Amino acid sequence: MELSAEFSRVLRCKAVSQTSDTIYSDKVYLPSSFLSSLLDSRNRTNNQDSAHNQFMVARRRQLSQTRPDTNNASDYAFGDSDQLPSPLIFRLVRRSAVSPSEKAKRADRKAVYCGVREFSSEEGHVGVPEWLMHDAGLVTGDSVAVEFVRPEKGLFAQLQALDGAAKLVGDLRALLEAHMRFKLTTLAVGETFQVPVGGMDRPLSFSVVALEPMNVVDIVDTDLSVDIVHADGSVINSQMDDDSIGELVPGVAHNVDVAGGQSRIFQLHIPAQSKSTDVVVTCQSGGDVSVCASRLVRNVSILDNTWFDYSLPSKQPKRLCIEHNELPSGSNNIYVSIIGFATTTRATVEVHFDAQREPESTVLAETALEAGPNESVCTNCGSNVPKDRFIMHQTVCERHNCKCQHCPRVFKRGSVEFEQHWHCDMCTEAGDVNDRDKHIYFSHTPRACSCDPAHMYPSVVELAAHRRTECPERLIECQYCHTNVAQGSLATTAEAILRGQREHEWSCGSRSISCVKCKAYVPIRQVKTHMQLHEMKEQRARANIVPCVNRECARERGDNPLGLCAICFGPFYSGQHDPDNQRLLKRLARNMHSQLTSGCGSKQCRNLHCASGRANASGDVVPLTQTAAAAMLIPVLKAYAPLATATNGHLTIDYSDIDLHLCV
Repeated sequence: MELSAEFSRVLRCKAVSQTSDTIYSDKVYLPSSFLSSLLDSRNRTNNQDSAHNQFMVARRRQLSQTRPDTNNASDYAFGDSDQLPSPLIFRLVRRSAVSPSEKAKRADRKAVYCGVREFSSEEGHVGVPEWLMHDAGLVTGDSVAVEFVRPEKGLFAQLQALDGAAKLVGDLRALLEAHMRFKLTTLAVGETFQVPVGGMDRPLSFSVVALEPMNVVDIVDTDLSVDIVHADGSVINSQMDDDSIGELVPGVAHNVDVAGGQSRIFQLHIPAQSKSTDVVVTCQSGGDVSVCASRLVRNVSILDNTWFDYSLPSKQPKRLCIEHNELPSGSNNIYVSIIGFATTTRATVEVHFDAQREPESTVLAETALEAGPNESVCTNCGSNVPKDRFIMHQTVCERHNCKCQHCPRVFKRGSVEFEQHWHCDMCTEAGDVNDRDKHIYFSHTPRACSCDPAHMYPSVVELAAHRRTECPERLIECQYCHTNVAQGSLATTAEAILRGQREHEWSCGSRSISCVKCKAYVPIRQVKTHMQLHEMKEQRARANIVPCVNRECARERGDNPLGLCAICFGPFYSGQHDPDNQRLLKRLARNMHSQLTSGCGSKQCRNLHCASGRANASGDVVPLTQTAAAAMLIPVLKAYAPLATATNGHLTIDYSDIDLHLCV
């Protein structure tokens, strides 16, 4: 069934730059005038179609004057005509004529469906993501009709994976759910969309095979049942299955041949009871490898890893030491990559759990002892020699030994070790001459990160450190959607910084869910704190703790006439004799009146019964008038009126009815 367009306008198509928001997203940018025209069209349509509704509203208003029990007239209205449905969904239809030769180069699709990100595009143009333009066969400058449509909510979708790598994803459904929640607004039969996967070089492609109840559906805020199949029709298994990934078994030596620049990847299962894990790699054929490991990144590389050993060829064997506390709870699988350097190398890989490790030497360098009174220092080898043998030692030493000009090491003349001894000209690194190329590559080759190609890092080592920590493309496991995604840019809000969250987790945690206890809608990132408040209230009820009357406070009520805790009652305490509590009530009235009109002055205040709290929450800097503030005081003072008539210290105040909001 073809969807009818409720509003249409022809615009020029242009591609939008690829950012973390627009890449793989189906949301377009429209001009602000488009929104005004759409609202005007909706108002005209509603005015024409609501004549009967307006008559019923007028009739109900007449009846309500004679029959007070009649429902409010607004109950018969169909809603505000200025409101638009959410989400806004549009259909893009190409209107430009295309030559036969050009038509063969473009995708042959009649229309594509999309949502809207912002009404901020250049006047007369619609900004479309590049992948959506390619899918629709559009190029910059084409005329497209942007039609407002209202498809039904989706119930079922069958997706076909166009890439065999889809079966390598551990939880494909969670990955699709996260992508469709943040990036897609609609699905249409025949369209193809791409899903980025953390740790993979290119995104996965999926084709929409079937939908219910229509060929175009709205997938925002709906429970969508999804079937995922291979190109041959077989259902995708959720378990990873890749013959190219080996498995490391403790106690078994694995011999591998790794070509220069290539890698061999292994999967390692670490038992939960293991306290430490050692991965030992020994090169057998004189070549060299680097060893890297990661928990999230499947294609572990020298840049994307968590544990690494980039040591030089002269330092054997290579070793990764993984402590149990470095793994999150419930995580037992890691990927280990053996990466060859320069030439093909045969290496032996072994894994040991809870192995005894040799303690690291605390001796930094061999230091010559001060010569004694009967000793002299050899100028060639630097050793202390008795004076009676000094001439003979120095003659033999200079004939057979030679000292490095850059370090105190002494070698035998003509030895292979001396000929291959090497020092870096740019730093203090020293070793074998075979170490030069790898050291230059890792320590002195500038490299740029894909997140900011303009910024060059001095070395591969520093770039890898950036990729492991602050890089927006660093792979993390989102604590809310439980998928492996890029962490995103730095947070810009104080709460996100305090929580240590980046762009993705902050956005993902903003989704609201209903609390199972109080039915209030709470952001996912605040669910833990919200449930702790429920637990605190339950503990207070079990312990028979009476809370402070102040609604902005959660402490225990103290022994004072106002029913406040000791902290909240502090500003009202006075040592003067006040048997009828008249002075106490005056202090309370002055404090509340000042709070309502002037505020407490705190920038962190969120008390809506305070001028400062209202300004912080909504930007409303207009203070209450003296009269309005006094009117708000009357209910509280009436509730405390029995204080002035209390006899023998007996009060008859129902503190539960007092709506008191004091800044604390």
